[in-house]
Amino acid sequence: MNSANELRLLFAGLVLASALPVLPLTAHAETSHERDARMKWWREARLGMFVHWGLYSGAEGVWDGKPYGGGVEWIQDYAGVPADVYAARMRPLFKPKPGFARAWARLAREMGAEYVVFTSKHHEGFALWDSKMTDFDARDFTGRDLFKEIVTALRAEGLRVGVYFSVIDWHHPDFPVNNTGLPHPLQKHPEIANPDAGRVLSRYVDFMHRQVEEIVSRYGPLDVLWWDWSSQETQGDSWRAPELMALVRKHQPRIIMNNRLYHSPNVEGDNLGIFDVAKGDFTTPEQHIPAIGMRNVDWEACMTLNGTWGYSNHDFDWKSAQTLIRNTVDIASKGGNYLINAGPLADGTIPEPIVVRFHELGAWMKTYGESIHGTTANPVGSVPWGRITAKPGRLFLHVFDWPKDHRVTVPLKSGRPLRAWMLADRAKVPLACAATAEGATVSLKPAFQNPYASVAALEVAD
Repeated sequence: MNSANELRLLFAGLVLASALPVLPLTAHAETSHERDARMKWWREARLGMFVHWGLYSGAEGVWDGKPYGGGVEWIQDYAGVPADVYAARMRPLFKPKPGFARAWARLAREMGAEYVVFTSKHHEGFALWDSKMTDFDARDFTGRDLFKEIVTALRAEGLRVGVYFSVIDWHHPDFPVNNTGLPHPLQKHPEIANPDAGRVLSRYVDFMHRQVEEIVSRYGPLDVLWWDWSSQETQGDSWRAPELMALVRKHQPRIIMNNRLYHSPNVEGDNLGIFDVAKGDFTTPEQHIPAIGMRNVDWEACMTLNGTWGYSNHDFDWKSAQTLIRNTVDIASKGGNYLINAGPLADGTIPEPIVVRFHELGAWMKTYGESIHGTTANPVGSVPWGRITAKPGRLFLHVFDWPKDHRVTVPLKSGRPLRAWMLADRAKVPLACAATAEGATVSLKPAFQNPYASVAALEVAD
């Protein structure tokens, strides 16, 4: 952004500030019943697709011939690239093809996802929508409102719409370089004596609030706002988080938000005693599944399919379809959601290895999806042969390790087994099941064994 543009945008921001009403810091006190109603679809979804896509996709994990590992959507920071150099280099590489958003939406539906969360603005600061606050956006770079294209495509497939928004912005001239606990590419330039000279965080926060208002006021109902991310030094009050969340709920009263305005994903362990619904509706363990889930907290495990969120042309360490399916089962059995990432190329194409694995997951979900969607956590205790999910009066037995005698034991705490069947058996031919001292035994049918996870349904009397 050149100095003339900066002055123009600063003046526009001051005019907007004087025209906008002051929002209350607190909203209607939501009852537990109202919150349960708002969270219902999300708690039942269990499976979503994450999409990391922006200018960084054009770098493909390489800068000046050097390949970078890890989350290559951070490549501007990894390589220490100043904002103007980064924008000039990336702009000609970012050429979204027609129909890319429809392909994303179809893939999400085919894999069995109920919602999609896409990166509307990552740490690089590039906005996928037509932002009036900056020329560092999709409209100015491509002539298109890519945010609108994505939202329209997701709704056409009946998917819930989730929007990722980073509160970090390496492009904005007021986002601080040092002493925030947050990354910045200029930290790798010790020759700059005082990189924070003239930078005022409050001006950036004003800008950021107005960008968020553009998103939540222009595109119809949104279902999730996925904030990213804070540090122990810079969080909550730094972002004027209560005001920001009130602004969002003013326009989107039914929206669901995570807690990363207050919580860093890098804090060791996610089952912390600091979770507060007033600071977000759910928490987000990243790149791991909590060993025993997270009791009395809505949570969503977000994970990559290889080693990076953004597209890399040299990271081929893909998780197998079996891992994806068993992760889906494991997370649902612990009462969480699984948000699986795809990192498209700069033109919006999702790499074939991702498509193949998502199709395999989708094929499994077509047969066994009722054991995932709308289920709750295992109510009876762990089992050595797999995982258990539940619906009222019914347990779903996910068998990872098929027993040699074809029988599994379910440690029922109460009730008695009524009937059981293999979920892949359309005829629902009953399986032999019986009450035992350990709970119940169910005899499985080898003809319906699945290499990823076999599933039997067990109805239980209260």
